[in-house]
Amino acid sequence: MTFPKFGKAFRSEFSFQPDYVPLNHGSYGTYPNAIKPILRGYQEAAEEHPDRWMRYEQHPILQKNLKLVGQMIHADPKDLAFLPNASQAANNVLRSFPFKAGDKILYYQIGYINVNKTLEFVRDQYGVELVRVDLRLPMEDDEILDLTRQAIQREQAKTDEPKIVMAVIDALSSLPAARLPFERLTKLVQENGILAMVDGAHTMGHIELDMQAMNPDFFFANCHKWFFTPRGCCILYVPKRNQGYVHPTTITLNYKHHTEGGDHSSFALEQIPSTMDTSPYMCIEAAIKYRESLGGERVINDYCHDLAVKGGALVADMLGTCVMENAAKTLTANMVNVQLPVRPTTSKPDAAIVDTYLKKLIYEHNTMASPYKHNGKWWVRLCAQIYLDLDDFETAGKALLAITNEINKE
Repeated sequence: MTFPKFGKAFRSEFSFQPDYVPLNHGSYGTYPNAIKPILRGYQEAAEEHPDRWMRYEQHPILQKNLKLVGQMIHADPKDLAFLPNASQAANNVLRSFPFKAGDKILYYQIGYINVNKTLEFVRDQYGVELVRVDLRLPMEDDEILDLTRQAIQREQAKTDEPKIVMAVIDALSSLPAARLPFERLTKLVQENGILAMVDGAHTMGHIELDMQAMNPDFFFANCHKWFFTPRGCCILYVPKRNQGYVHPTTITLNYKHHTEGGDHSSFALEQIPSTMDTSPYMCIEAAIKYRESLGGERVINDYCHDLAVKGGALVADMLGTCVMENAAKTLTANMVNVQLPVRPTTSKPDAAIVDTYLKKLIYEHNTMASPYKHNGKWWVRLCAQIYLDLDDFETAGKALLAITNEINKE
């Protein structure tokens, strides 16, 4: 079988405006034109007979797509639910878990801001204590494990205080974009009697997943980022041993109180979507078929990873800086971080620097990448995808260099 050749010529498979160079796929994702008629078809069916659709006909289609997700990530579909996005999934878990005042939650400062803000809400609302672990990337996987182990040992040694109950672990962090040793971190925290909630927002369609092997206590992943489903589409995985802890933030008639985490009697019913457009969830099947037509997960991600590595090196060379990577080369998946040569003498405040990059990239250079500050240095995240090639990274490099020179003059 002959598969399509990836690169900028592949942009016609998507709905991008002409001449737009999209290097920020990780933020919002997009989906191919081939899925549009599938999406529109489900939306039309919903409007042709809303009562019939909402009450009866959508549910077997949703279940079919949950089963397909389960096959991909080696999970029982009865342990899965659809949600609009990863932030909602994090809220469902964190805001319904029966924390007691003083309970501790371990987390990392590089975690996604919406999730970390949800942790702040739980702290302020329920009196839990947050145990922060600072990661100064680039770091080796073993260093990340060691810092986490030290934090656990330090907190658990406090005999007169409540223990760490849960740890929030990124699989692929957002800014910086890094593949963390989440499988080993999950095992580490669980060995210490701590529940592992894994934020896999960037994982689906990006790296291989196996819920049976990893065995997290809670896991969620967006499908609209890297898996080519329409927004918003997220899967929440909760094994039966913990389903009694999780309720949606929007309570419906199916709500049932559980005193034990293992009471999974109402999990599936409670997670049934309320009155909303569920058509993105139903596009999982179409996304799988589309990705198979390209050669499948390995072909897609081998291309994207190779492009991220080569594209990051190219842009770093253009900027005279470096890529954020460790000695073992484990941080970079399909997103790469390149240091920006912003001078520390610039008079612009940090928020203004971010705003300058964003607006000029979008409105003056017709491209996009995500700038951010980490560990006292400025970086930019560049996302590789099948509709990009090295020429596109060069375009972004030229734009970033021009904007940086403007910033450094102030």
